[in-house]
Amino acid sequence: MNNALKWLVLASITNLIGNSFGTLIALQQNLAADWGGALNGQDVLRDFLGLKGTALSAPLSFMLIQLMVTLLALRLGRSRLIWIAILTFIGLFYTLAQAGEPIVLRLLSPGGFNLAQAMAFIVNEASAIAMLVMGILTWRRVRASRPIER
Repeated sequence: MNNALKWLVLASITNLIGNSFGTLIALQQNLAADWGGALNGQDVLRDFLGLKGTALSAPLSFMLIQLMVTLLALRLGRSRLIWIAILTFIGLFYTLAQAGEPIVLRLLSPGGFNLAQAMAFIVNEASAIAMLVMGILTWRRVRASRPIER
């Protein structure tokens, strides 16, 4: 396993831990998802178990898919590139999704800063960006190391 793949897997696991931490905070503080003002989540637990997620985490179904894809990316064989590509896309998707949450502006506003929320956001955003970057690097290295088929 090359170093880029190790970093991709580490970033994905870090992201899953950050999302889990974000879920706990969101459930305790009733932080429903409201991506770009379009989701208008009402019940944080129902949104987490459904497809909306919370203000600080992806939905449970996305997290389970991410865990499965992370484990599959470790397998040898031709399908590895597919799983690496999916993890890279997840990193892109999570980067955009987390950045579009209104909680980002709330954390930056006077009197709106909350250390636990900020830590969850930073871990989630940084690990999602790392998944995107490491996914691209891993994809390029795995593709370059494959023998040319004739």
